[in-house]
Amino acid sequence: MKRQTLILVVIGVILFIAGGAIAYASVEKASKQSGTPTVGGTSTSAVVAKQDIPDGTTGQAMVSQGLVALETIPTKSFSPTDLQSLQPLTDEVLTAPVHKGSAISSTELIASTSSISVPRGLDAMTVAISGAANLAGYLQPGAHVDIYANITKVSSGSGTASTLALPCTELAMANIQVLDVSQTSPALAASKAAAGRTIPSAETLLLALAPNQTRSLEFLSQNETISVVQTQNDTNPPPVNQCIGTEQTTTAP
Repeated sequence: MKRQTLILVVIGVILFIAGGAIAYASVEKASKQSGTPTVGGTSTSAVVAKQDIPDGTTGQAMVSQGLVALETIPTKSFSPTDLQSLQPLTDEVLTAPVHKGSAISSTELIASTSSISVPRGLDAMTVAISGAANLAGYLQPGAHVDIYANITKVSSGSGTASTLALPCTELAMANIQVLDVSQTSPALAASKAAAGRTIPSAETLLLALAPNQTRSLEFLSQNETISVVQTQNDTNPPPVNQCIGTEQTTTAP
């Protein structure tokens, strides 16, 4: 009797251990399928290319065609900008080719133009800005900006050449929505773990403008120097088209 009891206990222990192993495997599989990162002491989960992927490939195509998968890579090979789930690939497109076995980095992705929706009644216009005037790459899609113009020349036929001291700076238009940005700096958290930010020297902004604003910005971008300032909806910018220069003040219109 005692012997039979011992056998039953041993069998129970074996079944318990086997059940635990099966449960662990099920949780691990579900974690990978749901895109949840699994981080260990020597390994980390990351989105990895299953084959060579050319630039211009959309995130949806990478997922639907099985070009990428969530896999475990050595922690020493992991970069803070590497994707740890498939979700960030949505509405994104590759800007550079990725080789088989390489992790997909957020720095290699930009918003897909097919996913950009222009607000009804507005125009989408691109403008190229360089240097500090482009917010040094910190500007992100979805932000709102005020656009300033540094005026250095005035047409003699405008009637203002005799009264307007040059150069001067004016707020050309306020609270303009940024639909897309060609280049952005890496996230702050990522830059702390890496060697630092790579600041783009120039970038192209896609802006949502009213038709009359489109005409004004086209003229200013061709003939004057423009810059952008990130703003919030509740800020109070100076009056539009009030040009202020050194030792010069004008009354608001």
